[in-house]
Amino acid sequence: MKALYRNARILILDEPTAVLTPQESKALFATLKSLLAGGLSIIFISHKLYEVMEVSQRIYVLRAGRLVAERMTDETTREELAELMVGRNIPEPKLQAQKPGPVMAELIDLSLIADGKLLLDCVSLQLKSGQILGLAGVAGNGQGALAELLAGLIAPSRGTLNIAGGNFPRLTPRAAVRLRIARIPEDRHTQGLIGDMSVTENVIAERYRDKAFTRYGFLDWTAARNFARVIIRDFEVKCPSPSSPVRLLSGGNMQKLILGRAFAEEPRMIIASQPSRGLDVGAVAYVHERLVAARSAGVAILLISEDLDELITLSDQIAVAYRGRISLPIPRALVTIRELGLMMAGQGFESASRGKHAS
Repeated sequence: MKALYRNARILILDEPTAVLTPQESKALFATLKSLLAGGLSIIFISHKLYEVMEVSQRIYVLRAGRLVAERMTDETTREELAELMVGRNIPEPKLQAQKPGPVMAELIDLSLIADGKLLLDCVSLQLKSGQILGLAGVAGNGQGALAELLAGLIAPSRGTLNIAGGNFPRLTPRAAVRLRIARIPEDRHTQGLIGDMSVTENVIAERYRDKAFTRYGFLDWTAARNFARVIIRDFEVKCPSPSSPVRLLSGGNMQKLILGRAFAEEPRMIIASQPSRGLDVGAVAYVHERLVAARSAGVAILLISEDLDELITLSDQIAVAYRGRISLPIPRALVTIRELGLMMAGQGFESASRGKHAS
């Protein structure tokens, strides 16, 4: 609004739909088309190719800081654009049907109040081994609080938290690590990594007390660097060396480093918050491939994402967070992106919470 008030002639939008529901995104696109008709020029930057295809007339593709292609929108496809962006074909992740295993984590009537604000309201939820539970919702509806609670960063105000058959009135980060709960935090810069520390220091940040990295009470830096080299190799992290400051890495390579750390100890549960946010389609495909492989190996996964296409593609079941409450999970085959978008805005949320789709 500020840009339009100043009578801007060129409007640059960088990921403008990141926190919008599908319905809100469509309203934005309609507004943009009316502005175009009025003579405004718009540069629309997005990694969501279906959005680019919907709002643009001409598309430029950048890769590694260089212009690699120019296409008219009506003469190209999403598949071609994805290949141009990464320089190779991008396969779609496929979930093989499998029966979920035992319950890894269970929340029963759990509530969380912080600074006088109700963040989680009587939440009951199960995470099962070998299953990806997707959690949709507009930012600020309790997803972040749920992720922090399962990682032991905050404690519930009331309710029951059971993990791996044990009850945890107050789960700590150290206990979460011992239980092999891995996390992919929402913000890799402020929550996932410490920019001025080295790659090696970051990959052992949750395990520096382990016997594998200590000798006579001191850190064994040779073992730590060897461990970092294994992650760099196995997860194809592009970096100068294990001793390089992690701030020198690109966003995609930071995310790969976090993935490598998360998978290093064969986790039993993964909390993945916005795991593909800000990544190009190649890095997104890599993250998805790893999550699907973990599911096949029997890991319980909570996938928190505002990208509904990602949730529909990867999840076995999908729940919706709205004002601190979480609906009953819905099998992904029984719900559409439109229905999820309406529930994220509060429409139909009550019926879903009562189990309209549950099976």
